[in-house]
Amino acid sequence: MQNQHGKFGFRSVAARLFISVFLALITFTIAFILLSQFAHNNSDAARSRAIASQILSQIDPFLIEAETLSSQNNLLQARFSMVVIKKSFDIFDESLSAKIGLYAPDGRLILQTEDTELPQQLPPSPSWLSTLFAPSPPYTTIANPLGYTIWYESRTPPIQRPLSGWFNLFSGTILLLVIMSAVLWWISHNITWRINQMSRQIGRLGDGDFSVRVSEEGNDEIAALAYGFNQSAQKIEQLINANSLLLAHASHEFRTPITRIRLQIEMMDMLAAKLSEEDKAKFDKRAFAINRDLTGLNDLVESILLVSRLDAGHALQATEQVDLYELVRQECQHYPEASLAAEAIVLPAQPKLLTHLVRNLLNNAMIHGVPPVQVYLYGVSTPDDAQLIPQTLIDCMNDDCASDVLFENTPDDEDSAHKKTAFLKRFGKDRPKEKPKPNFAVLSFIDQGDGIAEDKRQDIFSPFVRLKQEKKGSGLGLSLVSQIVEAHGGQIYTDTYQGKTRFVVILPTKPKATFDDTTDKSATK
Repeated sequence: MQNQHGKFGFRSVAARLFISVFLALITFTIAFILLSQFAHNNSDAARSRAIASQILSQIDPFLIEAETLSSQNNLLQARFSMVVIKKSFDIFDESLSAKIGLYAPDGRLILQTEDTELPQQLPPSPSWLSTLFAPSPPYTTIANPLGYTIWYESRTPPIQRPLSGWFNLFSGTILLLVIMSAVLWWISHNITWRINQMSRQIGRLGDGDFSVRVSEEGNDEIAALAYGFNQSAQKIEQLINANSLLLAHASHEFRTPITRIRLQIEMMDMLAAKLSEEDKAKFDKRAFAINRDLTGLNDLVESILLVSRLDAGHALQATEQVDLYELVRQECQHYPEASLAAEAIVLPAQPKLLTHLVRNLLNNAMIHGVPPVQVYLYGVSTPDDAQLIPQTLIDCMNDDCASDVLFENTPDDEDSAHKKTAFLKRFGKDRPKEKPKPNFAVLSFIDQGDGIAEDKRQDIFSPFVRLKQEKKGSGLGLSLVSQIVEAHGGQIYTDTYQGKTRFVVILPTKPKATFDDTTDKSATK
């Protein structure tokens, strides 16, 4: 393609822009000259030219007759024709009060009205450049086809209007500038609208929409850029789709051998019943280690499958109204060292993904942080308000029962009844009363660690990043959490809250709720 070689000639944007501006300047110059001429040639001058033309048309027959008689050597009759012309000039002078003269083709004065002192030789016509800025002469000269020239000059000077010409010039210039501005705007818009369109599409591509394409219409640099952009976007989309498909298929294929290995271990456990007690203990120890590794591998496969679903954009195809308080409460039940203080909040989301989010953050705090873990759920109007935890929730968290080991379903004995009473006190016997719906829901997970270094806070949300290599884990937990939050249109960040490690998740509860780009995500308290 010609576009790919960068040879555009006069079709290039640079050439078109240069030619357009150049032609616009030429048009402006010509129009300015014509406007100046119009400003100087006022109505008095136009009237004089009209009268001079009328006089010339009246004496033309006599001039032709005189010219013919002179060529025939009939000088007497030729002189008589010139006398008739002289008499006509006097009549015109009486009625018009004007100086009228007739000049021969060689520029010599041959006739003039009485009491008129015209130059003996016809002055040369002024140049067009001098007429632009110099005032118009008081006389008018018009020549006929035979070369004779009429001089017409009114004996009564016209009324001087010094500002009229300048006003005409000024108003005409303003009108001309308006017209030229409109033309130049059309030229610039015609060139730049495709660039603006491409800029918007690039923004969509940066947001993860790899299906965007731009128009390749034209044969210039912008068309070549659009062609390259479409090729790149198509290639990226193909690679992303292929990667997501590969992850999804690989995750599904991994499940089969994992299931088979678990089945084989169970069958081997049945055979191990015939072993001695010592060998059976060793076998159970090895089987437990294998099951533990298989569980970790299965979790990794599930995480990879979820990553592929998020990358493919299928995870949020169907959302529903989720009771976030109830979801978090149920997850906290499985962690004896987790305490919850929450408000009732409902938001549109994918419940399975939010469950995965809460579970991963709790696991991360338990494994990589320092238990116990405090979980706060509250609503805010703006993301900036997420930094401050409501004092009512802090007071609730400081209750003595917050450190008890609690279970929702317990046997009917005295000890279990005490724990159940403490649990209901801790999580609330009744649901918290729902307040007016806030714009954002905030989940705050606080453990007893010292916080994460500021230069590492963004890295921990990348895949397979472990700040503590001795800690076990797939390395996908926080990366998945970040992707789930992003899929829901939210934000996640970590900071240090009162000397402790805190992870903050902000989720919009309304479709029109937007984040302020100036929110400081690294602020510490």
